[in-house]
Amino acid sequence: MEKLKAIIKREYLIRVRSKGFLFGTIASPLLLILYMTVPMLMVKMSSHQTHQLAIVDEFGDEQLYRNIEQLLTRDNDSQREAEKQGEADRYVLRREVVTSAAASAAKQKLLNEQLASGQLTAFVVLPKDALAKGHFPYFAKNVGDLSTKGRVSDAISDAIVARRMAQAGLDADRVNDLSREVSLDTINREGQREEGQTFFLTFGLIMAIYVSILVYGITVMRGVIEEKQWRIIEVLLSSVKPVQLMLGKLVGIGLVGLTQFAVWALTGSLVTALGSMPLLKLTNTPMPKFSPMLMFFFVLYFVLGYFLYATLYAIVGAIVSNEEDGQQMQIPVTMTIMIPIMLSVLVMQDPNSTTSTVLSLVPFFSPILMFMRISFQTPPAWQILLSIVLMLLTIGALIWLAAKIYRVGVLMYGKRPSLPEVARWLKYS
Repeated sequence: MEKLKAIIKREYLIRVRSKGFLFGTIASPLLLILYMTVPMLMVKMSSHQTHQLAIVDEFGDEQLYRNIEQLLTRDNDSQREAEKQGEADRYVLRREVVTSAAASAAKQKLLNEQLASGQLTAFVVLPKDALAKGHFPYFAKNVGDLSTKGRVSDAISDAIVARRMAQAGLDADRVNDLSREVSLDTINREGQREEGQTFFLTFGLIMAIYVSILVYGITVMRGVIEEKQWRIIEVLLSSVKPVQLMLGKLVGIGLVGLTQFAVWALTGSLVTALGSMPLLKLTNTPMPKFSPMLMFFFVLYFVLGYFLYATLYAIVGAIVSNEEDGQQMQIPVTMTIMIPIMLSVLVMQDPNSTTSTVLSLVPFFSPILMFMRISFQTPPAWQILLSIVLMLLTIGALIWLAAKIYRVGVLMYGKRPSLPEVARWLKYS
């Protein structure tokens, strides 16, 4: 037992003290926070513009223009308040009435000059048959400003539709009121308004499990290969049994992953606490809640998934003799980890369907799919317990298998053994 503890301590400390671990553990949450907050801060702190717009009115309908102007400036309390506080772009519209094609061409030439000099943001030509046409010419200084174009387009479209209704003897306001869309506010189990925070939290945690299992599993494989290449393993096996060496490597590297998760969990808690403070709120979107139960299952399924796949990677490392062979041999293991990610859409649509239940009970899929089900719609306790038991049994069988292969494979050098040769290793006592 003391030798096993020494191996675990060595595997843990040699990686925790590395610059790569420190950088990855500290930099990853910082980069995530910056990625989430910097764009919102830039939008909030940016100086919003006043857009000077013009309409070349060949149609000659004063009421249509007034409707466009009202819709464009959004004459409502929220828009006026946002403009007062400088949190919204302001649109100023003017009308240029023309009575002939020549006058329209001359006016457009003048407005184009104003576009070039920066006096004007954009202008639209409203043709004589405006109510019949579906496309109007739009001239802009910055053709990449899709926000302004969309705002102008929506205002003109709504005004034209209202004018058509009026000509047909319909009350546009009444029609709009009757055809007003209905939206649904999703409320989650905690009574919190759901605006995608549960999805993004679950997706983030699942990707953390996936990436961590992949990275630390490959770390186990590379550690075994490195010790074989440098003949370090021969020295180690003179003092400890192969099984102790393998278990020490698995547990030590697994603790490195848990240490990293602990740092990230503290960072996530801090971000959640800061995000709930009024002074630091950047958007009206509620922050996701890191419930203790969800975090418990997150750690549990990471640990189980790690031991499951890291054991497979240890087998690969014991079989091959160099990094190149290891890259080829690890492909089936890596593909197995990717399968539940590809199946996650199916489980997300109906977490409690028969298909989702069966897939989440497959030990190699459980770390991703069962955790996803728990996050979205917690399944019955017996299903969670069954998935854990099946994973433990599978891990036990794989460790037994890996111990057989590891005992012989770690001392094998030269060409990669064939599958029949590996099968014969299992018969050695």
